[in-house]
Amino acid sequence: MRPASLTGLLLAGLLLGGCASRWQDLFVSYSDQMVPLRNQLLLGHAAEALPKVRESTPGDDTYVLDLLEKGRIAWLAGQDGVSKQGFAAADSRLAWEDSQAQYRLSHGLDQAGSLLTNDQTMAYRAPDYERTMLHHYLALNYLQRGDAEGALVEVRRANQVQERALKARADEVRKAKEESEEAEADTATEGEMRQLMSRGAPDLDRLIGQVKNGFQNAYTFYFSGVLYEAAGELNDAWVDYQRGYQIAPDNRSLQDALLRLARLRGSVDELKETEKRVGRKAPPLARDQGQLVVLFEDGLIPARREIFLPLPISTSSGDFRTFTVAVPYYDNRASDTGPLTVSVDKRVEQTSELVRLEALAAKDLQERLPGMLTRQALRLVAKEQLRRSAAKEGGDVGNILVGIFNTLSERADTRSWLTLPAEASSWQGMVPAGEVQLRLGAGSAMRTLPLTVHAGRTTLVWVQRLGAGLSTRVMPL
Repeated sequence: MRPASLTGLLLAGLLLGGCASRWQDLFVSYSDQMVPLRNQLLLGHAAEALPKVRESTPGDDTYVLDLLEKGRIAWLAGQDGVSKQGFAAADSRLAWEDSQAQYRLSHGLDQAGSLLTNDQTMAYRAPDYERTMLHHYLALNYLQRGDAEGALVEVRRANQVQERALKARADEVRKAKEESEEAEADTATEGEMRQLMSRGAPDLDRLIGQVKNGFQNAYTFYFSGVLYEAAGELNDAWVDYQRGYQIAPDNRSLQDALLRLARLRGSVDELKETEKRVGRKAPPLARDQGQLVVLFEDGLIPARREIFLPLPISTSSGDFRTFTVAVPYYDNRASDTGPLTVSVDKRVEQTSELVRLEALAAKDLQERLPGMLTRQALRLVAKEQLRRSAAKEGGDVGNILVGIFNTLSERADTRSWLTLPAEASSWQGMVPAGEVQLRLGAGSAMRTLPLTVHAGRTTLVWVQRLGAGLSTRVMPL
């Protein structure tokens, strides 16, 4: 046996898999690593969870993801400066990754190295729904500091993410089809993996529901419409309310917003068309009243799980060997979320759903699975070649060493932004100007907020339920 040669092969795989890779990413799934932190959040202990976020540096595989987790947890903990810092750093890094040819080259090396390890050794590629939410939370950060103009910049950027993703969708589908056709040698193996996965993991369709893609988000469109309307930019508000309505036509806040703006914009034909589309008459414009908007984020987005599938493949010598492959999936069930009860004056109403982020996450995974399975098929071939080389050089000892490494390093890529909410909903209403008591309730979680409502102005209330508690922010616009 020549141990230096075998060691060199394994070391090359580790280096190609990302020079700054964390050892736990080789052998422990990201979802498992995040369990203690998520448990702290579900107990309402965001401040205690914040120090547990992994510290990483530019070039680490999860650098952007760690910053996203840090920004969101700091927001929940009320540490707005830390939150803004984390989100801004993630935004800066993503912009750099998008523009640097050097990064694209290193990303290609990540993929090559992952053929000897797993997909968690590749640099994390934030999906579009996460990028949208990054700008969404940056906008909230700006609003909390009273910077409405900065918030408008961020919601524009959030919506641009969705627009670019929609335009790129057709090209990505075509490219994926071409790549699948090019990998003819692995078609049989990949097909077997698909069959095994269909028997071993739940179908994602039930969790996805009616979601058409993994990036369109009515929550952010509604939020941006509220900001535009508050700034007096009614045309921009109208456009984004329309976009949100196309995705979530049953949302009462979007319906009310379109009816209200149709009256404000002054076109009789537009008002009639909007009333016909929504199915009810627009109320008269209110005087001496202010608008109250409640944005409700509920729970935590589910974590990806991994399933281990035994897959026999034929070797070049004609015999069969069984490899264990790890594939990510989501449980086929929705999170235990529900509406927020909103009581003000004598009115008792509820929020209505804008987006289930868990559905976007499941749809995004569904769209990525073909590429994941292709890499997995290529990985099996690479591992078989490595085993043959090890057996030739080191006999049984080499076989055993490679077998142990292959088994321990076989992990599914369960990385995703795990501190996002599972669902977001909204309520809006016109209330008399002056002092009001806003009462909020979701299950056993209750909270009363004294508010000052100004005539002709909007008061935004952000609410998050985690466990048995409600966190709130009040932001006059």
